[in-house]
Amino acid sequence: MRVLLGAFVVIAACSSSGENGAQAPSTTPQPAHDAGASPKPPTPIPTIGGVPTLSDENPDPHVVEVHLTATRAQAPIDGKLIDVLAFNGTVPGPLLQARAGDRLIVHFKNELGEPTTVHWHGLRVPVAMDGSPRVMTPVANGETFTYDMIAPDAGSFWYHPHVHTNDQLERGLYGPIAIHGNDEPVYDRERELMLDDVLLDTSGNIAAESLGGLTALSGRYGKLMLTNGRNAATARETATKGEVERWRIVNTANARRMNLLVEGARARLIGTDGGLLPSPLPLPSPLVLPVGGRYDLEIAYDQPGAARLVSFLPGAAAPDDRTTMLEVGVTDSANSPREVAFPPVTPAVPERAPTQSFTMSFDYLQTGAGAEWRINGEAHLMTPMLSVPQGTTLKLKLENNTVGVEHPFHLHGQFFRVLDAAWPGLRDTVQVPASGPIEIVAYLDNPGRWMAHCHILEHAEVGMMAEIDVLAPGAGMSDAH
Repeated sequence: MRVLLGAFVVIAACSSSGENGAQAPSTTPQPAHDAGASPKPPTPIPTIGGVPTLSDENPDPHVVEVHLTATRAQAPIDGKLIDVLAFNGTVPGPLLQARAGDRLIVHFKNELGEPTTVHWHGLRVPVAMDGSPRVMTPVANGETFTYDMIAPDAGSFWYHPHVHTNDQLERGLYGPIAIHGNDEPVYDRERELMLDDVLLDTSGNIAAESLGGLTALSGRYGKLMLTNGRNAATARETATKGEVERWRIVNTANARRMNLLVEGARARLIGTDGGLLPSPLPLPSPLVLPVGGRYDLEIAYDQPGAARLVSFLPGAAAPDDRTTMLEVGVTDSANSPREVAFPPVTPAVPERAPTQSFTMSFDYLQTGAGAEWRINGEAHLMTPMLSVPQGTTLKLKLENNTVGVEHPFHLHGQFFRVLDAAWPGLRDTVQVPASGPIEIVAYLDNPGRWMAHCHILEHAEVGMMAEIDVLAPGAGMSDAH
């Protein structure tokens, strides 16, 4: 038994640092960094509070090599131990940290009793490493797979399964990723905040999955709000007046859009799915965080008291509809409010004009007690909806033909920009409003067959899943639908 003391968590865990026949650290890493890069020393990698961290077992400074095991476990979700699925015995799983350009080697073992994969949500990795069951054979129970890839972009990402995702993720299979740039702002502290909700049954265990009725229509919502795998009501931390922090926030819920406010502190938006913004922006009120999406916030404690991260339902006014996801008690000090120097940021992908256009329309078909969610009139489309050459810049119209249901659209392996000022920065996930379109410009630079789907996990499970085939030079074109 190991007890992990994080910024927000005290969690019973099982060690998985090399047992179960795990491979030894690799000794022949690929070149990962430009030999002609500036000799300026990189910003030190910070300690990130909130979750345990995977231990790098490779001595090469440009290779991060870790072991990750998916297993059945127990975790204290709401004051008592309940059955969960966990990475390395913890919910959330441990933090994977590296620098942009590092080689990542993840020796993965499945001990769930059912097949699974690991998807590196937001990382533009080779398609064979993406964890899509349409591209790779899922890892069977008792089997292993080594994910070997370069982390090309700095930013806040996360990992989760892509097999039976609506159930495996709900039961605890998710974890954070922090990829650091070589010249990033230095804060007094960084915190990882993985926000979730969970549906419990009458005995206090995670409720059995359902793909019928209201759940099929709107997705699975839980009444218990979680921060880093624990009841959000217990997420309490401390800081000191004059300190400035970076919060890396991830929405890991099955279906719940998070509408966030910061109270009692000065906050700026500094990063989105695709990394740091060119310069900080005022924090929108509310900050809309789609399922699967990420935001990085700068939080400055200018006065003593309590600073809070609050989530609320759309249009909610009653106290029961507002949940404090984190409360930081700020003690007084002689420190004055201060600004953190924000160096110039070069986006991972520069803006460029679209070379092609396409429309994806979303609707559903009632099927008895459930629903079948569709993209362009088809559910579970198993051939690519669109095939384009690598390097295509695609203007993609996301058209929602349903009433009252929004869709967090997620594109694997690529970044895009939203043609709406309310969504700054590079993205891989965007909230498509109910009964209305939104347009994005996708930079299809990463070759392969890439999933494009709704990240309401029940919607994806009952059909709202498609693919875009990005063809490397010399590859043949398939029919577009």
